[in-house]
Amino acid sequence: MRSLRSRVLVTTSVVLVSFLGCAGFLLDSAFQDSAMQGVEDRLRGRIFMLIGAANLDAQDGVPVLGGLPEPELAIPGSGRYARIFSGPQDVAWSSRSLLGEHIEPPAALAVGQWRLETTNSSAGDRLFALSYGILWEGVGDRAPRNFAIQAIETDQLYRATVAQFRQSLWSWFAGLSIALLFVQGLNISRGLRPLSSVGEEVRAIEHGERDQIIGSYPPELATLTSNLNKLLRQNRESLKRYRNSLGDLAHAIKTPLAILRNEISAVHGDQTEHAVHEQISRIDRTVQYYLQRSANAGRSLIGPAVQLRPLSERVVNSLRKVHAHRELDISLRVGADVSFPADDGDLMEIIGNLADNACKWARHRVTIEISEERSKSDDMPRLVIGVRDDGPGIEAEQLDWLTQRGTRLDEAVEGHGIGLAIVRDIVEDVYAGQLTLDSDGHNTYARAELQHY
Repeated sequence: MRSLRSRVLVTTSVVLVSFLGCAGFLLDSAFQDSAMQGVEDRLRGRIFMLIGAANLDAQDGVPVLGGLPEPELAIPGSGRYARIFSGPQDVAWSSRSLLGEHIEPPAALAVGQWRLETTNSSAGDRLFALSYGILWEGVGDRAPRNFAIQAIETDQLYRATVAQFRQSLWSWFAGLSIALLFVQGLNISRGLRPLSSVGEEVRAIEHGERDQIIGSYPPELATLTSNLNKLLRQNRESLKRYRNSLGDLAHAIKTPLAILRNEISAVHGDQTEHAVHEQISRIDRTVQYYLQRSANAGRSLIGPAVQLRPLSERVVNSLRKVHAHRELDISLRVGADVSFPADDGDLMEIIGNLADNACKWARHRVTIEISEERSKSDDMPRLVIGVRDDGPGIEAEQLDWLTQRGTRLDEAVEGHGIGLAIVRDIVEDVYAGQLTLDSDGHNTYARAELQHY
């Protein structure tokens, strides 16, 4: 999750679900305790009603109830039962609802002692049984007697009540979670909107649509946008100083060199003329090389993407005119949608130098292929410029040597020997790419790979 929005939303969702889950568990546990307390209260009330309705002074010791406190006690298998014990195992009275049922009697109880326990019926139903020990003093000269009164009911009502509560609880919690997550998502989107706006403005600057960030942002981002604008201004000013200095250097050096060359050419018959011309040409090549290298170092990668097809077509048309006397077949293969964020002068320099070298050595055909490829490691697009010629080829040990400044295979072929060196510096220093040369003895293939920042 590289997105801030995803990170915040997932973290908030986990916290919210965990909180609601814990709250639901606590509420469910509290409700179970409350429901259990309700069961005990119902059984306690039933016992009091039995005490009020029972006559325990019968001559034969068998309790007599004037009327049952609840009609369900007279219905067999109703799930509500009652018993009166005159001893630990002696049942003095039991409700008609216990017909056909066998339930274990309670343990001995002290007078005034309450005991709530769970047990099972003979049919396997889970039961709640509340027992209460009393001392009946009797009438007249009758001796006091101990009795235990027990009220019993199945757990069906308890389970139904808890299940209904759970269904309502988790239904409401689920709806509440969805609503809160939706609201939280809206809040996160609204809170992170300034970051998205900054990103859009930075992309617009990269594409050359504007030169600074102009939006109004919260204090947390104001420092960032202000510093970015300062950095952009410094970059533009540095680039301007580079170009002005380069222009001044070119004017200061190239003009005296031209005058010197003309003055020497006017002196006929001087044996040193050739040597001086050679040294001047060497100085001229060196000046051009370092001017080009300095210009590349001063360029900025922030700018609009350049469409490669029209740019490369201009280069190819120029080469066809320059080498028209040789009738070379110069073919171009580039998609209409291939683009790359770079300086168009850099791209023309790369394509032009590679293709011009290929034209100088080609016999009949030069092929230029430009495409966009993606790396499997980081999925970043790269621009690949490949130029192939059908010339005599190059020896393997000379391939690396060719990219050095001022090196030439054949002095008879016009040029200064700095074209491939310039291409190498632009590709490697400016665009962190790679220039490779390959030859099989019949043709030569030059490949320039530019990194997309």
